[in-house]
Amino acid sequence: MASTENAEEGPDGAWPSLSRGWILVALLALASVVSQFDRTVINLMVEPIKAEFSLNDTAFGALQSIAFGIFYVIACIPLGRAADNTNRKWLIAICLFFWSLFAMASGLAKTYWHLFLTRIGVAVGEASLTPAGLSMLSDHFPPDKLGRPVSGFLMSAPVGQGLAFIGGGSLLTALTGSELLESGLLAGLEPWQAAFILIGAPGVLLVPLFLLLREPVRRGPQLDQLSAKETAALIGRMWRALIPMFIGFAMVLLVAYSIAIWTPALLQRTYGWNAEQVGWGFGLVLIVFGMTGVIVAGFASDWLASRGHRDAPLKVAGAGFAVAGVSGVLAPLMPSPYLALLLLGVTLFFGNMPFPCAATSLQLIVPNRARAQISAVYVTFTTLVGLGVGPTVIGAMTDYVFQDPSQIRYSMCVVIGCAVPIMVVMMMLALKPYREFHEQAQG
Repeated sequence: MASTENAEEGPDGAWPSLSRGWILVALLALASVVSQFDRTVINLMVEPIKAEFSLNDTAFGALQSIAFGIFYVIACIPLGRAADNTNRKWLIAICLFFWSLFAMASGLAKTYWHLFLTRIGVAVGEASLTPAGLSMLSDHFPPDKLGRPVSGFLMSAPVGQGLAFIGGGSLLTALTGSELLESGLLAGLEPWQAAFILIGAPGVLLVPLFLLLREPVRRGPQLDQLSAKETAALIGRMWRALIPMFIGFAMVLLVAYSIAIWTPALLQRTYGWNAEQVGWGFGLVLIVFGMTGVIVAGFASDWLASRGHRDAPLKVAGAGFAVAGVSGVLAPLMPSPYLALLLLGVTLFFGNMPFPCAATSLQLIVPNRARAQISAVYVTFTTLVGLGVGPTVIGAMTDYVFQDPSQIRYSMCVVIGCAVPIMVVMMMLALKPYREFHEQAQG
């Protein structure tokens, strides 16, 4: 892979070749797909895991919101600092190896708390990928061409989620009553346990590919290492743009995680679908609409930027999410699963547009040696709100407000309906200061 780069590299030299940059995009996307499998397939296991450990919706939601979400948040900032000050490809490779092992270990859990601990391990490992990956991409592509590579990396999230639902649903169906669970390494395991092991294993195979990459030379006006205090001071200087951006993009994650985690339960409880039907139906919608939304956002952001819109990523993100809010509130109320999936497709198309915009916008205004750290702060805050609050609130509302698992559709409507207006207002507040910081950073 290193042989694809022939041009001289340096902070003021030629950018790496496009082939080398897109190889990095491809590997980061593959790692992201693996991570989405490891964190998403559990959403198909709501009912068997609840039955296995005698849980209610609130306790199951805690596996994603607290065990995964909170510890993902805790790990993100130190791993982001490591990405700014150490070899990024080694950081990703090591964390990828360990999160895959913990994903497999989830299948060996004998109690709720064993499963809780393995989900923590998956979360800590996966916290490295986004800040380190975005930092590497910003050193491979010029600023006016960064939107599409970031989209290429981040579109793997809906693709990975969709494949996890399709593959996970089919795998769970195939494992039910399978002879594989009667003898050999998987003997004595429940189908959901065997599925965790089989899905976690492929991540280990990607580790050597990351080690073959060449670590990119860091670029930008700030190449000296920043201390944690200096990074905090930088955030303080940029608060007028960063705070509304963080709050707004946290609402995006809140809606995204709420839909990803609770849509399988919605389709099963409200419309009577089984795991395989949910996997194929929701999985295909995630892949087609989620992926295209991310791609379109990258092109739209680059197109607006090429015409002088310094705030292009925020405009694309806010406009897209406003449309997603309307369809997202209506989708759970539909009288048939097919109408619900159609509106969920619209929601996922427009609701995924902010993801590449958020990542690109930060890379364009933040100095090089603070990119991964501030990206980590962004991921920490948005995940804390999005994954730590959204899924838990939906589970708690279903348990204690509506007091009926079949009424989960109303819990989803309330959460989505409250989150979207907050995001749009925050994007509007951030536009002017963002333009000022973009001009300072890019000249």
